Amino acid sequence: MKHLMGIEYGRGATAVVVNDGPARGPGAVRAMYPDANWTTVVPDEYDPALCANDRFGDCFQIQKKIVASTPLERHVMIGGDHSVNFGHFTALANRMPDEDLCLVYIDAHLDIHTPESSLAQASGAPHGTNVRALLGDGDSRWLSLQMRRPALRPENIFYLGIRSYEPAEIDYIHSNNIFYRGANEIQTLDATLDAIEKIKRHINSRKYVVSFDFDAIDPKYFSDVLVPEPNGISPEIALELTRAFAPHAHSFEFVEYAPTGDVPSAQIARTLIGTVLDVF
Repeated sequence: MKHLMGIEYGRGATAVVVNDGPARGPGAVRAMYPDANWTTVVPDEYDPALCANDRFGDCFQIQKKIVASTPLERHVMIGGDHSVNFGHFTALANRMPDEDLCLVYIDAHLDIHTPESSLAQASGAPHGTNVRALLGDGDSRWLSLQMRRPALRPENIFYLGIRSYEPAEIDYIHSNNIFYRGANEIQTLDATLDAIEKIKRHINSRKYVVSFDFDAIDPKYFSDVLVPEPNGISPEIALELTRAFAPHAHSFEFVEYAPTGDVPSAQIARTLIGTVLDVF
């Protein structure tokens, strides 16, 4: 039976705390695939005072639950805002200490701020810091969950579809020579296949996780996200990336789906998730 993990947490997204939004994503996907084997992670009850004073402390509570609940067996994870990637990837790195685990990150955003740079240059929300924390630089409570620090090395992350970032993020990307292809660089099939081939060659036989944020897709096709960015990839390119990386991924994440009832968004979500489930 197909194994899906749903993480019903959306409080790490946007400057103003949103209690639902992407937290509804797992429920919408569960309605699409009710017969799958589901593991569901539910956050603590909303504490307005904690969220107002300590966003990362609130998020730490769900990170602990994610680390404890993530299965080692192959599965699809449905978020949730993108902060949940930290606990999910950390759990897999903890469970596979001898693996040089890689991350293919398909997103409109880099999510590679420190908490401090996010507060100074962006929203200050936790979902912009998860990758940097995986690289060993983030909230100390989050980092305490890593058995091996860092859980991810700069040469093992591969960005696709990026088009929105702050100076601190792009400076870090350049100074650490991190693989990067902006959305404008993968608008055609040939360009996309070239990026896929380069990433696969870098990864070689190592295990990897794919993290797909639905805001990678242009909002004129997929509107059900909280942080839409124009000039994204097409659904066809998103499907090509999914088909290319799903067969050998150890785990596949889909995050930031904030369902409102928009039919085209739901159809795209179902197609992409179903494509992964077909080979898992």
